Amino acid sequence: MRWIALQALTPTESAPALMSDAAAQHALACIALGFTPRVALLDEAVLMEVSGSLRLFGGLVRLHQLLAQRLQYFFESNQALHQVIQAHGATSLIALARLRLLRQHSDAAKTRVAELPMHTLTAVRPHLGVLERTGCRSWGDLVRLPRDGLARRFGAPLLEALDRARGALPDSYAWLTLPEQFDEKHELDALVIQSSALMAGVAPLLVQLQAWLLGRQSGLSAFKLIWHLDKRRDVPPTGELVIRTAQPAQDLRHVARLVAEHLGQTRLPAPVHSITVQSLETEPLLDAAAATGSLLMQAHQQGDSAAQLIERLSARLGQAQVCIWQPHADHRPEQMQRWVPAQGEEKGKLQGTIKSIAGGPRIACRSGLNGLKNSANEALYPTWLLPEPLHLAAVAGRPVYQGPLVRLAGPQRLEATGWLMRHDPASSNPTAILPAIRDYFIYRSQQAGLLWIYSERLAVTPESAAQRAWYLHGFFA
Repeated sequence: MRWIALQALTPTESAPALMSDAAAQHALACIALGFTPRVALLDEAVLMEVSGSLRLFGGLVRLHQLLAQRLQYFFESNQALHQVIQAHGATSLIALARLRLLRQHSDAAKTRVAELPMHTLTAVRPHLGVLERTGCRSWGDLVRLPRDGLARRFGAPLLEALDRARGALPDSYAWLTLPEQFDEKHELDALVIQSSALMAGVAPLLVQLQAWLLGRQSGLSAFKLIWHLDKRRDVPPTGELVIRTAQPAQDLRHVARLVAEHLGQTRLPAPVHSITVQSLETEPLLDAAAATGSLLMQAHQQGDSAAQLIERLSARLGQAQVCIWQPHADHRPEQMQRWVPAQGEEKGKLQGTIKSIAGGPRIACRSGLNGLKNSANEALYPTWLLPEPLHLAAVAGRPVYQGPLVRLAGPQRLEATGWLMRHDPASSNPTAILPAIRDYFIYRSQQAGLLWIYSERLAVTPESAAQRAWYLHGFFA
């Protein structure tokens, strides 16, 4: 069996640590669960039994490297100054002893088991003074002592610890498990009256949330932030904010920026004394690099993605101010697309609209202008439509716009009658409707480029037969 022992050392600099020792140890344990399900907390260290994971990660050396990279990225991304040390051994107590010795000597990994100092074994510490006076200095010295006399003088736990350290007895630990949902509460140092100041309490909770996500190999899609208000005020006991992301995230720096944007627009009705963060929706990820689509470090995206930019703008300006066009099932050109908020209230709507932006344009034209002349089903639609069609002058029955126009393609016939007919805004009768009967053409202008122009075919009457109204409806890019 192979064991790895981990410990996060508190920085010795004068600057205060951004994470407590307990929080750092819990984060180590959560991240370790991303490599093996057999993780335990013992004294000041986190123990990992990795025998079943060596083949998956390519051996002990490779597992050490991946674990160190993951831990370094976690602490650096959260601006924590803790230094993580790790040691390995054939048993858990050997790995723990070498970890303790590593804090004093850099070559502890090469130390033979028999030469490990006695103080590195927890069960020896209560009897360390007596044993040193008898001449014992290492584990080998303890093993050479008579077992019966050692048991009578120092008790059976010392012998059991020696047997476990040597592998004669199996290790028995309560393996660490993570809850299905993240739900943690943080007490603020003082009452907070400004919503923007709540980020000081949200930040440590997001660090714990990220460690929980790494341990469960999941990405966060939605979570709830709850602030608990002063009970002495005549206000509701809590307020809350739900944050959703279009893409599951393990790196929560973007999530922290979203929370800051929302809190900047929130007004607190009373002082806040504590904050709770609850996970609502998570999605399993194969690895922390899965969100990038590549396992290569150089392929990781630099900066915010388009989806993250949309989410931040929606949080800052309001959802109604950041819109995206969506296709709509209608054959009338002015009804074929609608503008909707890029970040909707529902998860499915949010993902569909934001991901369509992040995916980029995917437009494929199956035919050119020549195909449009013969088939209306292969019509090309303009990039921009005017809010209202512009009536054009006609010379000799042909439209004119900033000079003469050259006809390239058309007609493409469109008819909307019956319940599809539009209301006539110029009519005194509000119930009066006009049929939409049009022939669309593509014209070229020397000044304006390609134009989308239609002629409105009026009802066939002796007066209207000689008339043909032309309208400019859109421009091609």
